[in-house]
Amino acid sequence: MTDELLTTGLNSDEEKLLPFHSKVSIFRAPFKLFSNLSSNRYLVNNLVKRDLNQKYNKALLGYVWTLLEPALLASVYYVLFIIIAKHSEPNYPMLVLLGVIGWGMFARILNGTVNSLTSNSGMIKQTNLPMEVYSFSLAVTQLVITAISLLIVIPFMVHLEISPSINLWMLPVSIISLMITAWGFGLIFATANVLFPDVSHLFRFIIKAGFFLSPIMWTYEMMIERAGPDSVYLDIIMLNPVVVPLTCMRHAIEGTTPDFETVHVIYAALFPVLSYLIGSIIFMTTSRGVVTRL
Repeated sequence: MTDELLTTGLNSDEEKLLPFHSKVSIFRAPFKLFSNLSSNRYLVNNLVKRDLNQKYNKALLGYVWTLLEPALLASVYYVLFIIIAKHSEPNYPMLVLLGVIGWGMFARILNGTVNSLTSNSGMIKQTNLPMEVYSFSLAVTQLVITAISLLIVIPFMVHLEISPSINLWMLPVSIISLMITAWGFGLIFATANVLFPDVSHLFRFIIKAGFFLSPIMWTYEMMIERAGPDSVYLDIIMLNPVVVPLTCMRHAIEGTTPDFETVHVIYAALFPVLSYLIGSIIFMTTSRGVVTRL
């Protein structure tokens, strides 16, 4: 009787997809998503390997590009800011490079997660694999690429005579925070992107605008110096969830401690958690309903 009620009003294609992607309650959503990813670890690993191979396998230099791209960027920043602009801080190109690497990972994960359902529509309609696997494997792929890209910072540290310090723990924590925030936030809008393709166009604009509104070409310390610690503009800027992680990445490499207000640290720590909780609930409870629209 229950199956009859569930299939009432559905066409034949929808009835075939029904057992593939079952509904999940709001309260179980975060746990169910985590369980699905945990039970499909092998699949996630294979998808990550596939994505990496597709990206670099046919390239002449292969995985060397993960280091070559940031190296070329570093060369451009050095010429632009140190030689041409004669920037007073010799480590400024390194700070910009760290910002570009961190933001690049965040932007790619966010954009990829928002488009994860539409870009994997063929697989989703033909298999009963959890739909969150595709976006998570993309996020892990970008995490691996970012981890390799950060090796380019080592020559900067040698040149600037910067030794690794105990503050280096902030680097992996900040990167994981950026990854979870981008992935969770992307899950919130992934379903909406199936129904309204305008969402994808909107996020492309948000990502472009976010490049200038995030501490990439500028630093948190520059903002404090120019706006003042009590400026209302500083409070607005700190609403950007990537400000604290990107700043902590830089301080982790420099071996210094960032001077944040406690409320900003708490906000930055809670944002990834809330992004995951809200994103998992919305994705798990709504993605099932749009499978037939793919």
